Amino acid sequence: MKKLILLSAMAAMIGGTAAQAQVVDPALSRDIGRAVGQAAVAAERAAAEARIAAREAMRAARQGYAEGVAGAYADAPAGPYARPGLIGTEDQAVDACAMAAEDRGYGEGFRATVRDIEGVNRLPDGWDVDGVLDARRSWRDQPAAWGFRCQVRHGQVVNVDIGHDYARR
Repeated sequence: MKKLILLSAMAAMIGGTAAQAQVVDPALSRDIGRAVGQAAVAAERAAAEARIAAREAMRAARQGYAEGVAGAYADAPAGPYARPGLIGTEDQAVDACAMAAEDRGYGEGFRATVRDIEGVNRLPDGWDVDGVLDARRSWRDQPAAWGFRCQVRHGQVVNVDIGHDYARR
């Protein structure tokens, strides 16, 4: 009997402390939960908008090569209103083609680095540049030797081809 009384007294004390621990109003807890949830949703939206803005910036940066807009002025008629070409020397053509080939490799999902320029052919309306890329999927992979062929016409990079087919020709 004494054990039963002692056990019921202990249960009353434990139950009383549990009731004292719930001094926070349930309505206040609900309001705090809503505020935290709304803040989480706002943070998610801001992160999504930042991802979209970054994607649009990358697309605009690659637009001249990956989406084929680089030659937009290549077909412009000559005359007093024609725009002068941006690439005027062989060195500028090689530099522009190296950057375009690396950008094309990144657009294909590779870490691409120009290793060598194998040849530059002067044509009446521009240059053809051939070279070698080191292409890898990630920094851990061994680099694969890929070739690239780039065409500069009327002062603009108009075409970049990369792949195993162009390596060491």
